[in-house]
Amino acid sequence: MKAAIITTYPPRECGIATFTENLIRSLPREIEGKKENTSVFVVAMNDKENAYAYPDIVKYIIRESHQKDYLKAADYINYSADICILQHEFGIFGGNSGVYILPLLNRLKVPLVVTFHTVLKEPTFSEKAILMEIGKKADKIVVMSKMAVSFLEDIYQIPRRKITIIEHGFPEFDYQNHDYYKHKFHLEDKISLMTFGLLSRGKGIETVIRALP
Repeated sequence: MKAAIITTYPPRECGIATFTENLIRSLPREIEGKKENTSVFVVAMNDKENAYAYPDIVKYIIRESHQKDYLKAADYINYSADICILQHEFGIFGGNSGVYILPLLNRLKVPLVVTFHTVLKEPTFSEKAILMEIGKKADKIVVMSKMAVSFLEDIYQIPRRKITIIEHGFPEFDYQNHDYYKHKFHLEDKISLMTFGLLSRGKGIETVIRALP
């Protein structure tokens, strides 16, 4: 089986890109011992006219503001893949609230799995309409929390049978005693916190800090 993943991808600096890179690295262990051979390629979302210096796993590029690129990408996926995986975040697709992704999805002839990285409690009219349309097209939907499941059911009218929870993981790393890093960064007398992904507003880190004893 060959899977196409529509996503941002390194070296583009984006949390979805890092997430997908780590996901792809983990796949060989998940499918080890399975009878069916599985391979993955990336259809990368570009936020500029010139392409990044992508690795070989990126086989196709969509310029986010070029609508024709989306249709051509759908044709490429239909020809080259057995299944399509969409990493969805509103900000990485062109058009109002990322509407340009819809014609691509409607053109697909292979099964579609969607990971929703953001499920809004109070979406705009266009955000709600787009998420509902993607939900209708998807054969399976992945979210990372029970709250996201309830939002999809109650706000976006997506059937529970379509939705699976896979909690957000983190990449493996070589563990060293935390005292080593406190000394390295001159934090011996400080409380230190770890978090994954990129730092930005809305991560809720300030809430964690206020909750500390």
